[in-house]
Amino acid sequence: MMAAFKFDTVLSRQDTAEVVAAVESLGTKRRLSGRGVYQGGGKGRQFRFAVDEAEQWWVLEYEDGRRGTYRDGIVDFGGRDEPHEADFFRPLPQTLQLLWPTRILTWANPHGSFYPVLVQHVGRRSLLFTFEHIDDPAFRQTLVVDQETGIAKRLIGYDYGIILTSIDSLSAWSPTENPTFEAITGPVPTNY
Repeated sequence: MMAAFKFDTVLSRQDTAEVVAAVESLGTKRRLSGRGVYQGGGKGRQFRFAVDEAEQWWVLEYEDGRRGTYRDGIVDFGGRDEPHEADFFRPLPQTLQLLWPTRILTWANPHGSFYPVLVQHVGRRSLLFTFEHIDDPAFRQTLVVDQETGIAKRLIGYDYGIILTSIDSLSAWSPTENPTFEAITGPVPTNY
């Protein structure tokens, strides 16, 4: 069943809680793997990930060899900080937050500074959210969410973009495989 959204209508800040609830209703427990691209600072960086929400673990690997993991209540960002205890969602990198779009710090929650102003259909099965900054209405972000899975496929901010290029079952993940990434030679294809 499709969540209730006010399509093609300018939303107010008071609509935020209703929009968040509708996006949350699209999701299920995540048990999957995939790949994506982070673009920012004039550079692109590819990544791959595996997540099992029920078992409370995730792995995130970048093409430059950086790696982050969460397992048994411990988050480890591969030497950037000491491994430490954390909640499953609390240390979640922004690239993985796309799997749970309402976890992205953009929803004008106590830590966020944007709120949704427009929801539109885009492509065959996706929703395009436009966000406005609470202090500067000309500062916008966009988020594309698959309306069947509730996973965000694309987040475009002021100086960065995150695009999930593939979502697969967890069985497609090989933790011992040395990840390979093909060079990005043009715009990242979209599949909305």
